[in-house]
Amino acid sequence: MKENLENFFTAIISILIGLPLGIFVGIFCWLKFPFQVYYQARATLALQRIHRAQQQIKQLQEEEKDIWERHIDRMEEKKSYDN
Repeated sequence: MKENLENFFTAIISILIGLPLGIFVGIFCWLKFPFQVYYQARATLALQRIHRAQQQIKQLQEEEKDIWERHIDRMEEKKSYDN
């Protein structure tokens, strides 16, 4: 009989402790999850923007080389006309 009462009180006490604790943890996670998704999305977006900017920088550097090469070619052509 004593064991049955101990088991019964143990079950009641675990429910009384576990239920509010479970509700608290559930609400906390429910409120925290959207912010985690938001911060992850912002970080991913920032990395994508950085990657796009790096690609644009590479393209501009390649174009600058081409511009200077064209400029040098034009200057050489003008030298032949000046003489």
